[in-house]
Amino acid sequence: MWKALPIGSADFSALRENHEIYVDKTDLIHRMACSRGSFFLTRPRRFGKSLLISTLESLFRDGLRCFRGLAIEHLWQDKTYPVVRLDFSKIQGSTDIAQFKEAFSNYLLDRFSDVGFDFDPNGTPILSQLDTWTLKLPNKSLVVLIDEYDAPLTEKLDQPCLFSEIRDVLNQFFRIIKGNEGCLRFFFMTGITKFSSTSIFSAFNNLQDISLDPLYGSLLGYTESEIRTYFLSYLERAGEVLGCGVDPLMA
Repeated sequence: MWKALPIGSADFSALRENHEIYVDKTDLIHRMACSRGSFFLTRPRRFGKSLLISTLESLFRDGLRCFRGLAIEHLWQDKTYPVVRLDFSKIQGSTDIAQFKEAFSNYLLDRFSDVGFDFDPNGTPILSQLDTWTLKLPNKSLVVLIDEYDAPLTEKLDQPCLFSEIRDVLNQFFRIIKGNEGCLRFFFMTGITKFSSTSIFSAFNNLQDISLDPLYGSLLGYTESEIRTYFLSYLERAGEVLGCGVDPLMA
């Protein structure tokens, strides 16, 4: 039976369990994930950023459980870690800074509570408590993955005052992550653009931007060779229906 096309699949574990086609990028993922680093990647929407985040989450949280038959299976030798996965597109839609702060605080509480963060509602603000908590974590004990870091900002480009206020809140969070980076085993962040003129990247100035790095040029999207290899049966069938071969179809 043919493997199903991975149309709209952004969950790596579900994709693998449902036997959908996965274009193997795990050699590049291994090259990046075997180091203790902080990485940043920009790509347009619908380019597979969320699937990459999900793949990294599966690797660090569950090990090689879903990677059988992939390149990384015989390369990866690390253990598993607590993983905090954040999707900042989930905190869009605020009409003022108070609403954004509340949504952001609740989201951080929900995500970090899963890995042992215990928030005291009668204590200091959540960012302050999160700072204290991460400071006390063992060295290289936590993985943080952030998808669409810029989503709350891009939706406010026509509201410069609110944009600046949201940016300042995000900047506080990134300063905590940067200030307590000793606890990080791995950090990865995606977006559709890099707001290099904002203070976010000065707060987190050790990020390795791989967006234009030739080593990772094919980390997302498909090369022509990958299309011909992984989707050949579909190409051949389409060629039959259209009355042409694979090469004219590719052209």
